[in-house]
Amino acid sequence: MNRRAILPYVFAFSGIVLLLLAFSRMRHLVLPEGSSSTIGPFWKKGDPYCKWVFSHYEQSPYELQWFSEIESAQSSICNAVSQPEHANASNIIVARTLELMSLSKSVQWDNYDTGNATSFHSSDIFMSRMHYNRTCYNSKTEKFHLAKGKGVQLIEPLWGMLRDPFDRWCGDKALKMENHPGASGQSKAHIMPQGYAPYTYTLTDTVPTDEELQTQEWRTHGLPPWHSSLRPSSDPRVGTAYRPPQNIHLDLGSSYFGIWGADAGAASGQWFYDTYHARGKPFDRFIAVEVETLNDTKAFTQIPDDLVGVYTLMNVGLSMDEGDKLNTIDMIKRVVKPEDFFVFKLDIDSAPIEEPILKSLLEDDQEEGGASGLVDELMFEHHVNYEPMNAPWHNPKGVGDLHRSFNCFRDLRKKGIRAHSWP
Repeated sequence: MNRRAILPYVFAFSGIVLLLLAFSRMRHLVLPEGSSSTIGPFWKKGDPYCKWVFSHYEQSPYELQWFSEIESAQSSICNAVSQPEHANASNIIVARTLELMSLSKSVQWDNYDTGNATSFHSSDIFMSRMHYNRTCYNSKTEKFHLAKGKGVQLIEPLWGMLRDPFDRWCGDKALKMENHPGASGQSKAHIMPQGYAPYTYTLTDTVPTDEELQTQEWRTHGLPPWHSSLRPSSDPRVGTAYRPPQNIHLDLGSSYFGIWGADAGAASGQWFYDTYHARGKPFDRFIAVEVETLNDTKAFTQIPDDLVGVYTLMNVGLSMDEGDKLNTIDMIKRVVKPEDFFVFKLDIDSAPIEEPILKSLLEDDQEEGGASGLVDELMFEHHVNYEPMNAPWHNPKGVGDLHRSFNCFRDLRKKGIRAHSWP
């Protein structure tokens, strides 16, 4: 058989391989309206594809209490947090978060709804909530429309000094907890990442009341249906085609993967790897950015085998200068698509550089392609002026106070970003 005759078979075989690869990436999809479950491996031919989108952020009563107190409490935040009412609440919140994060490393979530259904936990009344709506795709109009389906996922409240109150920063006034992982100054015990945050959803068209939420089935870990989605597009050859999502992490201020200074516990790369990648939903791209000069051999020696080829080290400083090829927001828009799951860590210990990034995320228009619409989870150490953090941060004046930080994190969450205060 000559080469010309072979070509059709080669193209056909290549098409089959590409189709199989696409299906392997699309093995966890939302089933269409009318199905018995909202989650499944594929949807039936002729039925619409459905996904979940952010609706609104709901502050918990305890978070609202802190918003009413923070303007006066910030001048002596350690005294405020140590008051019996707040000390008790802090104990409940951090203990619950530690419980949720203490899963065996063998627990994987390579599928949606991995965790077993359970009931509402009494401690979760302190947590704030991210709300989601279900939408379905109309291939004729090539648009998504609102469908039946309401979802809720918890997130730690904004409270205290926006750090683990059991860490060492308040000195003698630091709270004490039995079996706390340690007061290293870098404790992340207050953070509730998406995969470890309880969630629930139903196929109703009304937002459930508090009473209804407490009687629904909840899952304490795993991938919620709003984790990521597919992007439909019209293709004249096959009809509607769907782009599978990627999992992407950008660590802005990364240092080395396995150690920061002399403290391995402060290494952000290892924490993100353990918390996300190693749970069965690996990152397709892991981008580490560090302005301080690193040793390439040392840097790549520390990364796990399965990050080789995935991990990219950019040993340069990014900027927010318009037209600069290293502009942070422009790079995010080049790399991340709306259907992807994107985890962004921002901690470069420089308020003058961080502030323009924060301003852009807070003020952009998601409907016009703003980068805030691409960020699913944000870990951000907001360097503002308040004691006891002024000494370690060496903050310049004019960057705001703890009250401003509360407002910034709330407003980021109102845009659909699971924003956490990074230590």
